[in-house]
Amino acid sequence: MNTYDVCIVGAGVVGCAIARELMHRRWDTPLRVVVIELHDRVAEETSGRNSGVLHSGIHEHPRSLKGQLAREGSALAVSYALAHGIPLLRTGMVIAISWEDVRRGLWREVSALRRLFVNAWKTNTPVSFVTPSGLRAWEPNLRACCGIVIPSVSVIDPLAFVQSLKTDSEATGAEFVFNNRVIGIDQDAAAYIVTTDRRKIRAGCLINAAGLNADDVAALALRYKKYTICPVRGEYYELVSPDKKSLIGRLVYPALPPQATGKGIHFSPRPNGQLFVGPNEMAIQDKTDYTSRKTPPSVFVEALQKFLPALEEGDLEWAYSGIRPCVTTATGHKSDFIIAADRENPPLINLIGIESPGLSAALAIAKHVAELRCVQKRFNPSSDRSPSSHDARMC
Repeated sequence: MNTYDVCIVGAGVVGCAIARELMHRRWDTPLRVVVIELHDRVAEETSGRNSGVLHSGIHEHPRSLKGQLAREGSALAVSYALAHGIPLLRTGMVIAISWEDVRRGLWREVSALRRLFVNAWKTNTPVSFVTPSGLRAWEPNLRACCGIVIPSVSVIDPLAFVQSLKTDSEATGAEFVFNNRVIGIDQDAAAYIVTTDRRKIRAGCLINAAGLNADDVAALALRYKKYTICPVRGEYYELVSPDKKSLIGRLVYPALPPQATGKGIHFSPRPNGQLFVGPNEMAIQDKTDYTSRKTPPSVFVEALQKFLPALEEGDLEWAYSGIRPCVTTATGHKSDFIIAADRENPPLINLIGIESPGLSAALAIAKHVAELRCVQKRFNPSSDRSPSSHDARMC
C-alpha cells in the first residue's frame, strides 16, 4: 500500500488545479500527492463537456463563492492560458434583449439586465450598456434592441486547459492513477485508507473533487449521505451551414430572470472557429446518460432565432452533451459551491456542486483549498498564520 500526504479523488479541472496548486506551494516538507481518476484520462465528464467560457461572475451573487471564485479564477485562467499557449478566444460576452422581447413586454428582461449591471458595479467588473447601433458594431448580424457587453470574458479550450494542469502537476511530482473506482474509505488516527477496485492508498489528507460522483465519495468517507447531487444534462448543437456559421463571432446570451437555473441557450463560439448553440437543461437520473431522449433542434432554433432570424433547423447538427453536478437548496434554488472541511484531523475536504462557473473558478478554488486552515495546520505547522475569512468559514 502506497502512502501519500494528499489523495485527490477526481482528475477534472478542479482536481488537477488543486494538485498543481499543492505541488507549486512551499510547505514545511515537500508533499506527495496522488490523484485518483475513474476514467482513463482527465476531463472525461463535466470538465471536458461544456462551453469553455471563462465567466466574469456577474451572473452570481457578488458575495457567493461562485461569484468571488469565478472573478478571481477567470483572470488566473486567462493568464495561465496565455503563458502556456492554450487556445483562447478573447470574445467578450453580449447579454441581449431581442425585439421580440420588447413586443411581448420586456420587464423581466430589463430587470435581469439591471441586476447584472448592479452585480458588475458591486464587483468592479467593466461592463457597458449598448444600443442597437452599438450591438451592430459588435455583432453586425445580431438582431437585438439593447444589451450589456462584458469585454473581459474569454473562451478557453477546456481539454487543453485540464491537460496542461495535469502536465504541470506531474512535472513537480504529483502522481495520477487512472481507471480506478473508489469503493471504500476508512480512517485511522492519522490518515485515510482509500480503497479502489485495483489498489489501496493511505493519505494524510483526502480531497474529494469527484464532480458528478462527489456525493457518493463523500458518503463513503463520512459513512452517511450528507450531500445529494442532482445531475442536469445540457446539450449542444453545432451550426454547420457554411454560409451561416460565421454570422456570429462572439458569445451571445439571453437576459434571463434571477430565478433562472442556468444562463440560457446561447451562441457559443470556440477558439478553433467552430460555432455551437446551447446548452439547454434537462434533469436526468443517470449520471452517465449523455444521449437518450435528445432534444430536437427546433428547441434551440426557437430560443435563438429572435437574435438571428436566418437560423433554421437544417443549419444545426447535434454535437455533444455535458452533465452538471447540481445541488439544490431546501427552497429549490441552485446551491452555491460547497467547499467543506468535514473533518479537520485528518483533513477531509469535500467539493460538492462544482458546476458552472466551475471551469472559470478552478484555479481560485485550488488556492482556496490550499489556504484552508486545516490544510495549513497539517502541512505548515511551523507557520504562524492567521486564518482568512474563507478559512474561518470553511474549517
